[in-house]
Amino acid sequence: VQDFVNTEVPDWNRDDIATPEALAGWLRSRGLIRADDPVDGEVFVAARALRSALRELALANTLGEPPDDERRDELDAALGAFPLVVRADPGGPGIAPAGTGAMRGLAAIVAVVAAARAAGTWERLKACRQETCGWLFYDVSRNRSSNWCSMQICGGREKSRAYRRRRAGRP
Repeated sequence: VQDFVNTEVPDWNRDDIATPEALAGWLRSRGLIRADDPVDGEVFVAARALRSALRELALANTLGEPPDDERRDELDAALGAFPLVVRADPGGPGIAPAGTGAMRGLAAIVAVVAAARAAGTWERLKACRQETCGWLFYDVSRNRSSNWCSMQICGGREKSRAYRRRRAGRP
């Protein structure tokens, strides 16, 4: 999930899955689709909507504020585009991707999100608070209070801005 969302870095104007071909390569390199599975324009659009929705949900984890009802409907649509099924695994029933090809590969990402939510670990996947960053990271802090992808980069920038604001307020 983290690798998928981090294929886009707004701060650097970088998008590693900017075309259907690039998305296909990314999915193949992670074993989510077979070498002959195509990625068409419809799947590509759905994948980008999924990436955006996952980033927004991770940011909600960071901010501690769930999306409003209207936005939640849009997020539900982005997640719901990918079919899931309940299967009997050796450890008991679990959610698994359904469908075929690239839709199944992307559904595997959604299945990981559902499993993380059920396990109580989803809340630790966060997006950097820095507006131009949005990099996903796993919050390993004991109290789950991390806000920045890196204190050396985004956290440092915010601390510098706060310092300049405080200094500007002094005579």
